[in-house]
Amino acid sequence: MREAKRLPDAEFAVMQEVWAAPETPVPSAWLTERLADRWKATSVLTFLSRLCEKGFLRCEKQGKMNVYTPLVTERAYREGESVRFLKRFYHGSVRDLVASLSGTGALTRQDLDELRDFLDRQGRERP
Repeated sequence: MREAKRLPDAEFAVMQEVWAAPETPVPSAWLTERLADRWKATSVLTFLSRLCEKGFLRCEKQGKMNVYTPLVTERAYREGESVRFLKRFYHGSVRDLVASLSGTGALTRQDLDELRDFLDRQGRERP
């Protein structure tokens, strides 16, 4: 699959609901109901249409209702966003990212210990 583009916040919110759905395909009525506190049904349907055009969803007709199947997993999307963020803001340097977070006090001692443990495990698992 080609690299997925970054989603605007509203479309990402719709995708989060699709990914969180108890089963797929996801009926449009279920999505419009879940998102009714944020947008009118017509707006949700517009977002769904855009997500189909961008290749994030597939739309199929079931009876009188459209149902949607994700074509991009949440994990794949988040991984792509993480890599884009790292490249854009830190020129691909994880060290610079961690230094930035540490310098602002955003990382606790526990965070640093967990990161150290994670890196140690990664080092043992790779040849």
